[in-house]
Amino acid sequence: MTVKITKGIASIGKRLVSVFLVLVVSLMLLTSGAVAATITTLNQQNFETEVQQSDKPVVVVLVSNYFLQDGQANLEQLKSKAENFFGSNYKIAVGAIEENGYAYSQTIVPRLFPPPSTVSIYKNGNFAAGRGAFFMNPNDSTKAFEYAKSDFESSAS
Repeated sequence: MTVKITKGIASIGKRLVSVFLVLVVSLMLLTSGAVAATITTLNQQNFETEVQQSDKPVVVVLVSNYFLQDGQANLEQLKSKAENFFGSNYKIAVGAIEENGYAYSQTIVPRLFPPPSTVSIYKNGNFAAGRGAFFMNPNDSTKAFEYAKSDFESSAS
């Protein structure tokens, strides 16, 4: 009887250890993907270090707080869409227009209310293409991403 109990306890212990190891490995894999991705939430304090001093081209996506408050847009969704579209060759910086006045003041867009969302690509701290920024629908950003990327790639060659 005691042999069966100790075997049962040993098998439960082995299962717990294996579940724990699977959990640890999965967390390592999940966090390594997040660490490898170069995505930041842009604000006035980190604009210089994240955008102007970056070695990679930086895709800057700015969305108005009005779209974010209404639930029409979500920064996390825009981050993942931009990461999936641009890949690892670009650094992604996403932020609210109202919190990034300096970055938004550099874009050549009409000053409307609410301010239009934009996507632009910086290289070595400056706009990478002659056009500067592209208007973006926060719900469907694919077209703006395509225009910005093609404009950047054509100006780079």
